Amino acid sequence: MKGYWRHDNGKMYVVESDTFGQITGAVGPLGDLHDLQSYVCKPAIVDWVKQAIATRKLHRVNLASTR
Repeated sequence: MKGYWRHDNGKMYVVESDTFGQITGAVGPLGDLHDLQSYVCKPAIVDWVKQAIATRKLHRVNLASTR
């Protein structure tokens, strides 16, 4: 499952998790936003993403509600 996430600094990321909610990959920061399925998430920044979420600096956003 993939979703858009926004950092406190305004940069956007895509975070991917498994069916148990464990983060398995991420990509970003993003420039222009595209369809979620077009992003290939990799494990390179997973530790950073987990830390940013734990410190409440990275927040999930629902872009569908803004369109």
